[in-house]
Amino acid sequence: MNRTSCSCNTTGGWMRVANLDMTDSNQNCPDGFRLVNRTTPPLRTCGRPGPGCVSTTYPTYGVEHSRVCGRVIGYQDMSPNAFAPYNLNRTLISIDGVYVDGVSLTYGQSPRQHIWTFANAIDEVNLGIVYSCPCTRPDLNYTGAAPPLFIGQDYFCETGSRQVWSYIFYPDDPVWDGQGCGVNSTCCEFNNPPWFCKQLPQPTTDNIELRICGNQDINDEDTPLEIVEIFVQ
Repeated sequence: MNRTSCSCNTTGGWMRVANLDMTDSNQNCPDGFRLVNRTTPPLRTCGRPGPGCVSTTYPTYGVEHSRVCGRVIGYQDMSPNAFAPYNLNRTLISIDGVYVDGVSLTYGQSPRQHIWTFANAIDEVNLGIVYSCPCTRPDLNYTGAAPPLFIGQDYFCETGSRQVWSYIFYPDDPVWDGQGCGVNSTCCEFNNPPWFCKQLPQPTTDNIELRICGNQDINDEDTPLEIVEIFVQ
């Protein structure tokens, strides 16, 4: 499917299975997620309650589908490290584990089947390449920051920090929205965020699972979410 012409939110027989919009004060976080309610600036998001992953499942109600489309918009909180959890422990980490600091979108079980990954990196100037997005400096060939093979090219990666990271929340630059990347970065062009479209290998009736993951506790890193829209066809 041509990702540049994704129109799953408007026409074409798509069924919406997830519609989280925390800008709506009447909406609540999924069960098990942590409500992060900030006042400066006013911002409501949903994050992890602690280390590891927090999961929610969006039912497809038995509807057979072969394409998944949507968007996820979140924020950087302190020092997430993109694909470093996997790259530092490749022999130990699978799709069922904490392979990314960010969001994992999958279907099925044992093992999960990959749909899309949303990686949140530490900054755009950090010299520890493994903690960065592969698209941060394509001219430097960030192979140490590459995603796991089971992801392929089906991911977005972005950071909210244009400078060396700090232990702060970054409210001014949402991640995976396709905006705000630095002059050397191609992350805002790679796969044309914010919308993704994924053709599955074969039709399925499996539900969609979303996990926010991080290999460290929330006093060190998190990626709270503001928007989740997922459609199947």
